[in-house]
Amino acid sequence: MIAKILKSGNFSDVVGYVLRQFHDPEKYPHDTWRLIDSDGIMGESYKQIVNSFDLGHSLNKQKSNPAGHIAVSFDQNDLPRLTDDFMVQLAKEYMERMGIVDTQYIIVRHFETEHPHFHIVYNRVNLHGKSINESKNFDRSHKATKAIKEKYDLTFSPKKKLYEAAKAEMKVKIQAAMYNCKSWDEFKRRLTPAGIDVEIYKDRDTGKPQGVRFKFGDFTFKASAIDRAFSFGRLDKFFNQNTGIKVPSQPESQRVKVKFASKPESPKLNIVADIAETAAQAIGGLFQVGPGYDPEEQAFYNEMQRREKRKLKKKPGRHL
Repeated sequence: MIAKILKSGNFSDVVGYVLRQFHDPEKYPHDTWRLIDSDGIMGESYKQIVNSFDLGHSLNKQKSNPAGHIAVSFDQNDLPRLTDDFMVQLAKEYMERMGIVDTQYIIVRHFETEHPHFHIVYNRVNLHGKSINESKNFDRSHKATKAIKEKYDLTFSPKKKLYEAAKAEMKVKIQAAMYNCKSWDEFKRRLTPAGIDVEIYKDRDTGKPQGVRFKFGDFTFKASAIDRAFSFGRLDKFFNQNTGIKVPSQPESQRVKVKFASKPESPKLNIVADIAETAAQAIGGLFQVGPGYDPEEQAFYNEMQRREKRKLKKKPGRHL
C-alpha cells in the first residue's frame, strides 16, 4: 500500500481527472473506473459532484485550491482481497489517521493499470467552514500506510518494483493526457491532478528547449526512459498538429537572393542573363538554399561570365 499526496487544485480539474472527463472515451469507458463511496455529495454525475464540492467550499472562499487529492495503490499480490468494500474500509481508516474528517469526499477506484488503486478527492474546507489540518502531511501519510499495512498484512513492495510500477503508471497517464491536447500548458494542467510534473529543460548554450522530464512522487524520468514518443520534439509536433499549425520548412531569413547583371557587356551575356532572369521570376526571384540552389552551377555560370569578358577585351577595336 502506497499513498501519493498529489497537488491540490480546483474541483472541476481534479474530479474531472478521477472521473475520466478529459480522457478518450473509447479507451476509458465507464467500466475503467467506479465511484465506490462518497459523503456530503448530492448525486453521482460529474456536474453534481463538482457543484456539491463548490457549495462546501463556499463556506470558506479564502481557501485556495480547495480540492485535496490522494492516490492509494496496492501490490498486485493483494488484488484477490481488494473488494470495493475493503478498499472503502482502508480509505476511511487512512483518512481518519490523516485528519481528513468532517468534510466532503469521494473515493473512485480505477482499473486501467495492473496495480489496484483508488483516488480520494476531499474538500480542504470542512463542514464547519474551517481548513483541514494538513501540517506534516507526508510524514503522517508514511506512518498511516505503514500502520495499515501491518494491521491488515498487506504487501510491502521493494524499491525496484516501485520504480517499474511508477514508470508503467506514468506511461498510461501521459498517453491519456495527450488526447486532443493542443498546448504544453494544457498538457501540464491535465497531468497535475495525476500527480505528474512536467519539466522542459533547455540547452545551456542556445537556451532552446532540449528535452522533457516527468516527475511522479519520488521518481523523476527522462521522457525517453518512459517512451520515445514522449520526447519534446514529438510532443511539440503533436500539439501543433492538433491546433492545425504548420511549421514552415524553410524560414524566410535563410533564403538568399541571386542578383544578375542588369547590363551585360556582350550579346551572349545578355542572352544568358535573360534566361536566368526568367527562371528567377518563375520561382519568385529567390533561390532557396537546399534543393533549389546548386552552388556548382552558380560557380560555372560565374566562370562563363569571366571568360566572355576576357574574350571581349582581346577583340580588336576594344581599346581606346
